[in-house]
Amino acid sequence: MELITEKQGAVVVFKLKGRLDALAAPDFEQKCLKWLEAGESCFAVDLGELDYISSAGIRSILLVAKKLRAQDGRLALSRISGMVEKVFTITGIHSMFPVYASLDEALIQLNP
Repeated sequence: MELITEKQGAVVVFKLKGRLDALAAPDFEQKCLKWLEAGESCFAVDLGELDYISSAGIRSILLVAKKLRAQDGRLALSRISGMVEKVFTITGIHSMFPVYASLDEALIQLNP
């Protein structure tokens, strides 16, 4: 998995490309938790180029969301499509987070 991280206003953006599976999930978690420890509390996860997500990938997103909530933070997902969208629909994950059609929409909602 390729992971690009950038700060846009008050939001940390995580752009995921490839596969978020048991091999990649720990890296994603670790990078998210580093930003959280640095005091950041608004995350947007762009899933537009993610081809595959496993249960380990879902678990990592849930873990990050739980840690964010504990610090009154927010998480938004954007550009969910294909197989990832099907998995999110089947598991009900899409109903647990705000989901936006574009990263720009997510940023507008998350930035003060």
